[in-house]
Amino acid sequence: MKQISYILLTALLFASCSPLQKALKVDDSAYKNEVADQLYEKGKYKQAIRLYEQVEKKEGWTSNYQSMYYKYSKSYYNARKWEAAKPMFQKFNLLYLASPNREETMYLEAMSAYQMSEVFTLDQHITYEGIQKFDNFLTAFPESQYKEDANTKKRELTEKIERKAYESARLFNKIGEYTRDYNAAIVALDNFLLDYPGTVYKTDALFYKFDSAYKLALNSVYSKMEERLKNAVSLHEDLIAYDANTKYKDEADRMLERLKKELQQFSTK
Repeated sequence: MKQISYILLTALLFASCSPLQKALKVDDSAYKNEVADQLYEKGKYKQAIRLYEQVEKKEGWTSNYQSMYYKYSKSYYNARKWEAAKPMFQKFNLLYLASPNREETMYLEAMSAYQMSEVFTLDQHITYEGIQKFDNFLTAFPESQYKEDANTKKRELTEKIERKAYESARLFNKIGEYTRDYNAAIVALDNFLLDYPGTVYKTDALFYKFDSAYKLALNSVYSKMEERLKNAVSLHEDLIAYDANTKYKDEADRMLERLKKELQQFSTK
């Protein structure tokens, strides 16, 4: 009885996977593509990929190649294999300029890059690529149904680039505690603000530029102190003028009082 049950179970398991296994073995591209489409519709993307791969290699440039390649590309994307999906969407978009699916595939090409983008501390070449792909998509389809999401994703990628640049500039302020080279921090943060005038990190950059100037002034030789104290005061004004209710206001105001107190020694000359 146990042997019969085992045979039945084995037969059922074989039957359940036989369409894929049969399609993989037969030399019939139309059948392979049909089974792949069925698997695609069922959300079995990794299985569909195996068959589409065989069809793509053997079938070549046939009348249904565009439809097959569209689903093949989307299978990789839906299987979260974005590194493979990105160049496939790129190829599709270059070959089929008049495709009714091109709006979606251009969006998914950009989304593939978005999904591949690393955290800001790592290399950002894919992030730059993603921004460019969203720009290309929004130029081609300015009123797309994906417009809002594309703009949101592009902004996220842009902020990641800004975060990396900001943290790199901010690092000069941190290491200034050891090197006393606060001028380097001021220059780095100033360059960041020039490169990214609309950045979400503008308040932070303005504060740490002020903080760097503050520390530079207090650690200056007497002959340079007055000028540097006045420069630091002006950077406090820049910070408050940009963001009057900044989270740094209390600390910045305490620093300002110290600067004014130090300046008093020069007012009696």
